[in-house]
Amino acid sequence: MVGEVSILFDGSFDGFLTVVYAVYYEKIVPLSIQVETQAQLSLDFKPYFISTDSQKAIKVFNAIREKISEEAALTVYYAFLADEDLQCMALLRYIQLGFKVGHMVDSHLQKDTIREVLQVAKRVGGEAHLLYGFCRFAETKQGVFYCPVTPKNNILPLLAQHFSQRLMNQAWVIHDKKRGQAAIYNKKEYVITKAPKNAEVVYADGEEEMQELWVAFFNTLAIEARKNPKQQRQMLPLHFRGNMTEFTHRK
Repeated sequence: MVGEVSILFDGSFDGFLTVVYAVYYEKIVPLSIQVETQAQLSLDFKPYFISTDSQKAIKVFNAIREKISEEAALTVYYAFLADEDLQCMALLRYIQLGFKVGHMVDSHLQKDTIREVLQVAKRVGGEAHLLYGFCRFAETKQGVFYCPVTPKNNILPLLAQHFSQRLMNQAWVIHDKKRGQAAIYNKKEYVITKAPKNAEVVYADGEEEMQELWVAFFNTLAIEARKNPKQQRQMLPLHFRGNMTEFTHRK
C-alpha cells in the first residue's frame, strides 16, 4: 500500500484510467492527480508517477461502461478532453460514485462534482458537434485534404474519429493549430501526432479558385434584409470563423 501521494501521469486518457486502476487495485490514496509536465507539487507529499498501461486502462473503461453506463464512459472521456480547469480528482470522484450507485450517478446533481463533470462534458460534446459541420477541407499538392482548426477544447480525437467514418476513402489531415497537433488519416487508420502550429501548406492548382467560387456562392445567399448578426454568432461562434473559407476569403 503506497498511501497518500501526489500522483503524476503522462496526460493521456489511458494514463488517467491507469491512475484509476492504481487507486482501486493498489490502494493508492491520491491527494492530487496532475500531468507530469504541468505539475505543481506540495513539499508535504512525495510525487508518485504512474506509467500508462493500456491493458489496465481498457479494464477500467470497460468497468465504467458495464458497472455505470455507456453514457458515463463518454461523459468521463469528453470531460477529460476539456481545456477548462477541471481537476482529474473531480473525474475520479465521479467514477467512484458511479461504481457505488451505477447508472443513477448523473441524477446526483446536488453534488458539485457531478454537476461540474456533466456541464464540462456537455460543452466539449457541443463544440465537437459544431465542428463536425464547420470543418473546411482543402486539397493540397500531394492530394491530401487539409483542415485547420483552433478549438477551445482538445477535441481532435473526436474530430478524427468522426471524419475517419465520413471521409474514409480520402487521405486527410486535421491540424489543431492551437495545440500543435494533427490527426493524419491514410484511408485506413488515423494517428494523432505533434505538428508545427504554423505548418506551411501548399494547395493544389485550382483550389484557390474553388474557394473564391464558394465565397461568391455564400455571398449570393446572404440576403441583406435577413442578416441577423446576433443569431449568426449563436449558431456559428466567432472563434470557428478564422478557419472557414466563407469568412477568411471574404472581401
